[in-house]
Amino acid sequence: MHRYAKIPSLLGASLLALAGGTALAETAPAIVAASITTSDLVIAPQSVPAAPAGKLLTLTVDGVEMPLAPGHYTGNVALTVTDDIPVDYHKVMLHHFRAAAYVENGVLVPAKSVTAALSPQATASDGVLANAAITSHGERFNGIVVAGTGAYRIDHPVIEFTGNGGNDFAGYGAGIVATDDADVTIDRPIIRTTGAIRTAVFVGGNATVHVNDAEIEVRNGTLPPDYKFTVDMGKMMEVPWMLGLFGNVRATNLVGNGTVFYNRSHIRAQGWGAVSTDDSVRVRMYINDSLIETVDSGYGCYSIGDSIDTFAHSIVRAADVGCIMAAQGSVTFTDGTLVESGRFGVMMHSGEGGGSLRIDKGSHLRARETAIEVKGIGTTVLVDGATVQAGNGVILQSMDNDDPFMKAIMRGEIPAGMAAPPPGVAEADKKGPAPSPDVVATFRNTSLAGNFFNARSRNSAMILHFANARLAGQIATSTTAPALGKEPTAVTYREIGRVTNTAGFVAGSAGVEVFLDATSRWTVTGPSYLRALTLAPGARLESTRGKAVMQIDGKTVPIRPGTYRGAIIVN
Repeated sequence: MHRYAKIPSLLGASLLALAGGTALAETAPAIVAASITTSDLVIAPQSVPAAPAGKLLTLTVDGVEMPLAPGHYTGNVALTVTDDIPVDYHKVMLHHFRAAAYVENGVLVPAKSVTAALSPQATASDGVLANAAITSHGERFNGIVVAGTGAYRIDHPVIEFTGNGGNDFAGYGAGIVATDDADVTIDRPIIRTTGAIRTAVFVGGNATVHVNDAEIEVRNGTLPPDYKFTVDMGKMMEVPWMLGLFGNVRATNLVGNGTVFYNRSHIRAQGWGAVSTDDSVRVRMYINDSLIETVDSGYGCYSIGDSIDTFAHSIVRAADVGCIMAAQGSVTFTDGTLVESGRFGVMMHSGEGGGSLRIDKGSHLRARETAIEVKGIGTTVLVDGATVQAGNGVILQSMDNDDPFMKAIMRGEIPAGMAAPPPGVAEADKKGPAPSPDVVATFRNTSLAGNFFNARSRNSAMILHFANARLAGQIATSTTAPALGKEPTAVTYREIGRVTNTAGFVAGSAGVEVFLDATSRWTVTGPSYLRALTLAPGARLESTRGKAVMQIDGKTVPIRPGTYRGAIIVN
């Protein structure tokens, strides 16, 4: 497995011992009425300065944002007073943003910008901020925030952050934030962060953002000592372990009604996830000609609610899961996109489903374990002119959700670490008619080697259409069991999603239906248990030993074109 190299800090700061060398130093006042610049500053113990009411205070040393803490600081030291930037997150929590550059309606607002944290070479002109280098060693400090309306361009920002963020559902502490109705273009950004929920790029509101030729890398931080696990939005500081993942920072997040394009970019996360959507109303993400990676753990992408993540001519290399689809979330891999995952190719969960997965136009999905895993929801899958490979031999698995949290929710319980059900589960989050509970998958113009199992205990059929397709595998209803024989827990979270299948008819199951068109061939590799089978004239059904044998309701019948229903066994 690849490991992270340490990311060096671009800038340094001189923090001397408070015990000596302070005779000529300026002492910070209790209230800093206006911005101060000095070469020698002491902040006495238990005398941390503050800004006047309605204002915010930021310490920088040699242009580096620092924690506002007792100490002796030398160099180019500034205490900058700025206007408050209040951000009310869903009327649940109020955040007070500080940013090196705050842009509103296409114009840099000095009164809301900690310009001492902007590098000297940075230039701000009408509609453009260029060559801004921003370094932060403190927590919850933002690099660039673009709000309001109008177009704005950020050219070649270099952002280095160390320290935790404040709320990655709101962009609190992110490298670059676009919100409201802003139309933002970010060219050639270099963004590196180390810290829990210290997001590199955050897009929210109704903003539209184009990110071009980016280098983005995020590394896990240290959680606060008093932090307790939670999945509540706005409070969560690590990936929910129920996803079978670890880590505490997402490289990017897209929320609200935002739209984002990542073009010719490299986005890399140590854990949790690389490109994420969350807290969505209607979001759209487009990844073009880019490399998306998670290294130690995590997903390549996450799509939840009314969300569509589209990857074109790109590469996704994920330590654990290529993409996760939650509730109505949808994902498309097209134009030769390659997805390689250390465990599951695509995993779907949460709510009732209703989203779709599309893999087409020469794309490839390669998973070391199950290729497509569907947990307790309905969905639509289309594979057209693409390949799907599964290291454990399971191309498509439908199953009841083995996530301990979700199982508790389905029992009507609220498990520890959750104040309310996640998006897509609560009744208030359900929009429009309920989606079909069935898993409907079409495989067209492709060759597949692997198995298809429907282990949903009831109310969900697996309906498979093959068109100009070649399949060597087993298709069956089944029952599942945890791979290690025990239900996964918070301790054994890496086992979530790992199951074994026992093929056979299952009482109460909606079963499996298979349709083969005239140009399709299915080579049966193991006993297959179906409720319906349609063979078009010209379709070929055979076994690895030559001629296949079909039984319906216990009676052997000849294999001919037509539609068959009942308890079908193909062997």
